[in-house]
Amino acid sequence: MQTEDLEKTIDEIQEESGEIKPIPKGEGMIAYRKYLWALWFLQKKIEKIEDYKRQVIGDIDARIVKERQNVDRIRTAIEMALEVDPIAENTKVGGKKLVLPDIASVSVSKLQDKVIIDDPDKVLDILGEEFGKVKVSLDTTKAKDFLGDKPESELPDGAHKEKSRTLSIRFKR
Repeated sequence: MQTEDLEKTIDEIQEESGEIKPIPKGEGMIAYRKYLWALWFLQKKIEKIEDYKRQVIGDIDARIVKERQNVDRIRTAIEMALEVDPIAENTKVGGKKLVLPDIASVSVSKLQDKVIIDDPDKVLDILGEEFGKVKVSLDTTKAKDFLGDKPESELPDGAHKEKSRTLSIRFKR
């Protein structure tokens, strides 16, 4: 089917309000055929739009990365210049500052050691359990199995039941 025909098919099965008309009974497989063509066409249309969105987002993300790199380079240049430029005032705690009232105040702290943990497991093994944390989280699969046979009234707060089923449609390529 051509795109134009598929658009017409969608118009035929759709109300003006946007709701889908019920599938007519007694018309056999032909009634389902229109709905399946419409479904197939709309799914393909969504895939194309999602692909376009990914491309646009990719371009935007690349632009953001480029601009962040520019920001980092400018910040580094300011920091390096501030450390050696005699125009920058010394602070009480060993840093440097520069005040430009119409734009910004800039300060850089003195250089200090900072601990970076590269391998938390190794550090924990060496320092011992007193430096460890335990994070408890719900095993949702186990909880769903346990609560599955209970009536809605016996479910704990934070859990509820919903009716659901799966419709499977596989299109031929």
